[in-house]
Amino acid sequence: GEVTTEAADVFGQAPFDGIIGMGPAAAAVDKVPMPMQMLVDQKKIEHNIFAYYLASGGKTGSTLTLGGTDSSFYTGDFTYIPIITYGYAKKIRDWMISASDIKIGDTSTKACGWFLGCQSLVYTGTSVIAGEMAAMNKIIAQIGNVAEDCSNVTSLPTVTFNFGGHDFPLEPEFYVLRVKDPASGKDQCKLGMQGMNAGAPLWILGDPFLRKYYTVWDAEQNRVGFADRKSVV
Repeated sequence: GEVTTEAADVFGQAPFDGIIGMGPAAAAVDKVPMPMQMLVDQKKIEHNIFAYYLASGGKTGSTLTLGGTDSSFYTGDFTYIPIITYGYAKKIRDWMISASDIKIGDTSTKACGWFLGCQSLVYTGTSVIAGEMAAMNKIIAQIGNVAEDCSNVTSLPTVTFNFGGHDFPLEPEFYVLRVKDPASGKDQCKLGMQGMNAGAPLWILGDPFLRKYYTVWDAEQNRVGFADRKSVV
């Protein structure tokens, strides 16, 4: 349907017009056909696969690719992680993968259980990495304070996520959010991680992680793939 009126408090200052669901078919309410599958059925694209390149460092150029991947945005090979359907993922039925560990530097945080791991939603719809409150608060404490004037960003530790036996390091330049103060023109920094109470030990891999890794969502083989991103000018 066509929207004729928008809530000013939501969309008045927002840089977007709405949200489109890119989840797998199992996530659809009332089995409504998903946009990606409709594009395949209508032969607009060949494969039910999409990929995101998220620009970093305040640069433009973020790109959504439908039907496959774009080699101009990544280097090397993809590491694919299967979508999980057990535990909390059985209920939420979305793009969820399981991390076996989260490390600060070389030290395990012990945040991920031995059986379910850290069930993580690979999600472009949030600007932070979020996790179960108690576990995330411990991680935040181990990272340490992020100076508002950005003076200590380079000295902060690397946070590493392990998926499928593969380490995915995330340096502070990605997990620290940096914005310019419109009044002074100076950079201001804050940590792009926060705890949340979701009623279950759910984690969300939001934009800080996706800015580091070129990511592909493959509904045909029920997997998510990560590759090292290129710095596109």
